[in-house]
Amino acid sequence: MATKQLQIDIVSDVMCPWCIVGYRRLEIALSQFDDLDVTLQWHPFELNPAMGL
Repeated sequence: MATKQLQIDIVSDVMCPWCIVGYRRLEIALSQFDDLDVTLQWHPFELNPAMGL
């Protein structure tokens, strides 16, 4: 059987704890498929641009 290819675009804020939770769940879900070749494409997003440093 041929390996299936899948690209997933992830839009994430590095300070968002829910983004981390979602990513970890995605990792667990993808680990259940041996015939998938997954490429993750990360894109930045800022939840609160008005927040100071």
